[in-house]
Amino acid sequence: MRWPLLLTAVAAALPSAAATQTLSLCDAGTALTPIAEIQGRERRSPLLDQGVTVEGIVTTAFLGAGTLGGVFIQMASGDGDLATSNALFVRLLSRSPFTELEFRPGDLLRARGVVKETGSQTTLDRVEALERCANVDPIPPTEITFPLLDADIWEAHEGMLVEIRGPLTVTEVYNLGRYGEVSVADTRLYHPNNGQPAEANALRRIIINDGSRLQNPTEVPFLVEGGVPRVGDRVDRLLGILVNDGFDTYRLEPLVPPSFTRAVPRPERPDAVGGRLRVAAVNVLNFFTTLGDRGADTLEELGRQRDKLVSALQTLDADVLALVEVENNDTEAASALVNALNRVEGTDTYVFMPDPATGVGGDRIKQVILYRPAVLELIGSTSAVESIFERAPVAATFRERASGEVFTLVAVHFRSKGGCPTAGDTDEGYGCWNLRRSAQAQIVVDFAAQLVRDTDDPDVLVLGDFNSYRQEPPLRIFEAAGYISLDDRLPAESRYSYVFFGEAGTLDYALASPSLNRQTAGFTIWHINADEPPALDYNTEFNPAWLYTPDPFRSSDHDPLLLGLDLGSE
Repeated sequence: MRWPLLLTAVAAALPSAAATQTLSLCDAGTALTPIAEIQGRERRSPLLDQGVTVEGIVTTAFLGAGTLGGVFIQMASGDGDLATSNALFVRLLSRSPFTELEFRPGDLLRARGVVKETGSQTTLDRVEALERCANVDPIPPTEITFPLLDADIWEAHEGMLVEIRGPLTVTEVYNLGRYGEVSVADTRLYHPNNGQPAEANALRRIIINDGSRLQNPTEVPFLVEGGVPRVGDRVDRLLGILVNDGFDTYRLEPLVPPSFTRAVPRPERPDAVGGRLRVAAVNVLNFFTTLGDRGADTLEELGRQRDKLVSALQTLDADVLALVEVENNDTEAASALVNALNRVEGTDTYVFMPDPATGVGGDRIKQVILYRPAVLELIGSTSAVESIFERAPVAATFRERASGEVFTLVAVHFRSKGGCPTAGDTDEGYGCWNLRRSAQAQIVVDFAAQLVRDTDDPDVLVLGDFNSYRQEPPLRIFEAAGYISLDDRLPAESRYSYVFFGEAGTLDYALASPSLNRQTAGFTIWHINADEPPALDYNTEFNPAWLYTPDPFRSSDHDPLLLGLDLGSE
């Protein structure tokens, strides 16, 4: 990994282009424009496109292919205005004669160029002259603490050397493999609609970048105990340059690699849930046997995806599984997954429930229910095929062979929050399509009530991907109908199954009717996916080969749910 030049290298001799200037920039009479004046109090420089000569002390340099391509300089003392940054990025293109220089902290530089906004980073560009005038005391870092008083603090420190003291918690690893970055915050962040404290999330976090602009770097940065960082890991101190990448997104470019520690061990197995009967819900992240569609692109990727999923399913050791996001191609995808699982578990250990005669809807994906026929007898199946559903809820009524007790499972996958319409069901604080998800929830409540009447049994479990956080209307509809979310049994910090933009939250639920809740021995969410970077998944296009292991971790993007039932114990 290429880290900035915070080294003991001494500045080399200036190239001839600078050495032959008629007048030295270091002369006492040189007209200088203060960096703080260039930065100004607004997001864009008030001197944009103007030629200036500046003076500043080097804090660090990012030079070489794939890096930021320049030097950061900072005023020895600011202008007294806390709203203006005291630092400036001096851009040195690869063809510039100044890129051959080596810089060290404390070099007092003067440079002449044109003020530009690179992305949203105020920059001295088109540098035509640059000289080292002296070597002075290095700039000390400015300390920043979380939570920020307001978001403008980042802009006021753009380009400056800053220190953020911890402990800080990794809260996002999604772009680790793609861009070489992770996000940290002063605490684990949760979605505001999920129920945990979630005050001022935007003022509590920062992205840490690896000092480059390369996509899909061959070396994965920020390794922890030989492995990749995961959400929940810790770092005690960050020292680096604050860079504005545009769209109000700021990144810290570390001067030295941050030292992360593993704060929460990877859960090799789900927590114990007790009970005689084990039930699981698993999002299989577009398990498609049709290559090049939503899932695997090649047979190799399909094998890798299948092996990770089988590892997760085998470890869950459930008697019945509600699978979400299986390709809707008749029985092909379902058969492929069940056959692979049975090669490990034993012939006919699991079977999949055929699509109900009522259908599963016309979407590209569907819910599939797997079960152990030695443990459960399928005595009925149906679905709620209505136009409001993209994927029809699928219901199965089982009799437990050991006890003779009956219960009904309804597997759902509600409309996602994405693909927002321009009008109508737009984001009103719950993500787009909340009205549609709410209507879907009410139909499932009515559908389940009909199943209770049809089976003459009150034990119903609705589980799957609701695409709704805990305090959003669809969940309230189920609560009003008497359903109990089994994640109420968990500590608040464990109530999540998904991480989106650094905020953890629950999208996947197991909702029990009151009678079935009383027969539930335990419940857990197995955190094997949401906390892990996609660089671990089955894809081969960019993921470093050494990261792939046919284990459960990052077998999907949602965490699986597991519960134990003691039917007849009410």
